[in-house]
Amino acid sequence: MAGGIAGNSAGRTLALIVRIAGRCSACVALVAVILPVVGTNTADAGSSVLRTVASFDRSTGQTPENLAIESDGDVVVSLSFAGELVDVAPNGSRSFVTLPTGGGLTVGVVADIAHGGDLDVAVESAEASDAGLWRVPLAAFRNPDAQPYRIAALPTSSFPNGMAFDAEGNLYIADSTRGAIWRLARGSSTPTIWSSSPLFVPTGASFGGLALPGANGLKVFQGSVYTSNTSTSEILAVPILPGGAAGAVSVRERIPEPDDFAIAPDGSMFVAENVPDKFVHVSPSGRVTTMFTAADGISNPSAALFSPVRGQAHDLYITNSAYFGDAPSLQMTPIDGLGV
Repeated sequence: MAGGIAGNSAGRTLALIVRIAGRCSACVALVAVILPVVGTNTADAGSSVLRTVASFDRSTGQTPENLAIESDGDVVVSLSFAGELVDVAPNGSRSFVTLPTGGGLTVGVVADIAHGGDLDVAVESAEASDAGLWRVPLAAFRNPDAQPYRIAALPTSSFPNGMAFDAEGNLYIADSTRGAIWRLARGSSTPTIWSSSPLFVPTGASFGGLALPGANGLKVFQGSVYTSNTSTSEILAVPILPGGAAGAVSVRERIPEPDDFAIAPDGSMFVAENVPDKFVHVSPSGRVTTMFTAADGISNPSAALFSPVRGQAHDLYITNSAYFGDAPSLQMTPIDGLGV
């Protein structure tokens, strides 16, 4: 995923993608690893522990791909193969919404503050009527009359993945197959390619016979759009120029098979390493520290997001065992020293 970053929050999502016989399927191997940062008001994950918030049933397609967090603390997880969103309340209760997308994959999800916290969802589909960005009203989790609806179409050749808003309400979408970042301007229903670069393109590298994605996780932080390219093991930065155009693409970090990542207020990154099954923290100086591995119960998590809830901004949520592994789940770990 990759949910977006709002204020002191950061999030996100990863998907491993392969197109076989003209059909697209997704596999995500994401691991979250957090590196401690030395200094005052810097992130310190050295003593972090994992807590299972919710477990999912892989046999019913409940593969946790991405997540968003609402202002009341509910965590919404996209279950990609099931074509569903699940709302997990702080008390553990759950509500589901199924998207009417005919087998499309529900991938990135982000809370749209400009629309009362309704959820914008990226859907990959071979059906032209389904592929694109969908809006799921929060009321849909309680009222069957409040139905999801598509707000923007995308090509069926696209694999929309991580998403995030900028301060003006423009939505940026990483495209894992087309080597591009889309932008949906606030109030528009027509996405445009905001930035394209060879650095976003998948290389054809694979894991377990599945092609690794190009542009994948995505965050907006301090006037730049950041995206991971899982296949090249890079996190890339694109400045937002005055007027909104994209600046030159540069390499911010080189991390093994990064999926989604979160960005702390000090600029340090919490990166889900897809294939290595790790979650790492990268300090502003580039120092990498492993937080969690398979030995800690982490297995290809697919998204990471800090809570935007007042008093809970140190809580980092991780979707775990998204496409591989036997225990798909939502995990949480507290991160000290965020200065929030």
